[in-house]
Amino acid sequence: MRVLRFTLLCVAVSLAMTSATLGVSHWLRCGARRAAPARAVHAPPRVRQPGPAELCRSRRAAVLSQPALPGAPGLETVRAELLARAKGEPVLFFDTPLASHVRSDLAPWRDRLFRVGVPWQVIGEVFSRFGRYPTELREILLTEGYIYAEKPDLAALLASGLSLSRLFTEREVDVTRGAHTWRALRKRGDYVWADGPEAGQPAKIWLFDRIALPGETLGPSKHIAVGDLHKRLGATRIDIEHVTRDAVVATLEYGEHRVPALLSVERGQLEFGCEVIAPEARESVEAARNIAQRRQKVVDRLRAAISEQVTEGLPFDEPRTEEGQQDGRLRQQWRDAYFLGRSVFEFNGDQYRVFGPGGVPRIPQVCVDFITDTWERMADTRWTKRSAGRHRHVGRLDFDTLSIENRRSVDRLIDFAVEHPDWFELTLVPESERVAFANRGAFFRRLLERRAEFRPGDVVAILGPRDDDRLHYHSFFIIESDPLTAMPTLVAGNAGRPRIRSWEGEMQNAPRRSIVARIRPRLEWLEQVAGIEAARW
Repeated sequence: MRVLRFTLLCVAVSLAMTSATLGVSHWLRCGARRAAPARAVHAPPRVRQPGPAELCRSRRAAVLSQPALPGAPGLETVRAELLARAKGEPVLFFDTPLASHVRSDLAPWRDRLFRVGVPWQVIGEVFSRFGRYPTELREILLTEGYIYAEKPDLAALLASGLSLSRLFTEREVDVTRGAHTWRALRKRGDYVWADGPEAGQPAKIWLFDRIALPGETLGPSKHIAVGDLHKRLGATRIDIEHVTRDAVVATLEYGEHRVPALLSVERGQLEFGCEVIAPEARESVEAARNIAQRRQKVVDRLRAAISEQVTEGLPFDEPRTEEGQQDGRLRQQWRDAYFLGRSVFEFNGDQYRVFGPGGVPRIPQVCVDFITDTWERMADTRWTKRSAGRHRHVGRLDFDTLSIENRRSVDRLIDFAVEHPDWFELTLVPESERVAFANRGAFFRRLLERRAEFRPGDVVAILGPRDDDRLHYHSFFIIESDPLTAMPTLVAGNAGRPRIRSWEGEMQNAPRRSIVARIRPRLEWLEQVAGIEAARW
């Protein structure tokens, strides 16, 4: 029995060892199969996607490969002077407007005016001969419906001397300015805007406006509106290189940086497409863009304060009846009457109103009052309306409390700027470099050469003899520049009443004066004045 048990035990051990051996062998075989190298599978090579800059370069190259539109080369050679002498909406012409269908009896008149004649002499003859015939007048003076000229003196005459009432008698006229078309309605012999931002105001026409009767076909538009693209981008200039129907190759200037860009044409207006900024320049470009956008914000506040005074029609401080030179004497008389509760005051036998329409204070200004009053209005310092009680509300700035010997003197304002370099940056023009406005060609060439020294928000001081041969100062703001040339174009001042005008309009009555100083308020100071909290010190 014991032998049998031993025998069975040996058999069991033998079977167990055999099974274990087979298991290990199986495990080793399976492990070997799992550990064997898998067949190599090669992934497709990774394709590097082009970045925004490369895509923009490619898009620019594609547009550059297309034929360029002809543009208006005759205009572009004098563009800066045109827009400084004639109030106009900056646009880009992709083709030159042409008067191709002028009646044979009218063609000589047009040829004399636009080509060979002295414009101010010829235009007087044109008005005298055709003043009662607006259809013929339009055929002579307009070019495919545009107020268009490539001679700066003629452009200035057309922009200042033409009116809708001279050119039309119909009840309604359409005026295209830039990308917008506004309706003008005839009212009591003149035209007023029926819509748009100046609805109800007299309809004034500008250089490069296109005018037509409702339903009249003038042919395709030949311009692209530039609009406020440069302001939205924070660019100081748009340098045009190549123009097609749908896109424009350009270089955008951000301070000292020139950035290649592609702009699109959408609904007749330039819009941003893309730009190529080098990685190492991105930070400084963004800093320049930020400064420009901050500056534009305070200039917008400045323009709002100027527009208030233009709307109010504040009078120039010059008595209707003078005994010698008495400019500047009315303001104190007005102030006394204002606080004494009067509605009128008298000077040299003439009566003057204390308030204008709506009870708005009608305070007289000399030119430098317009400058300081504008800054004070930005700071919420102002004379209250009659309905609000008569007092002067003082906000963030009050020139009466500053140590200025005479706040109503241009040369004292220049001295004040010298004494406060933390508030103002001042440029004085040496006498040897001054150019009188009478020499218009040289004056505007010098202004274009020095355009980097003049920008919106600056104050310009001019000096020279008036008709009485005595030296007189005048001062005004620069409020706009041409986005394509960076030429300062529109100015605002009070030389009779507050107005926004071209350089020609502001200086034509002072042809012997020249620029003697430029006063630039520092950005941080203006932000404080305007109550803008985003100032960075």
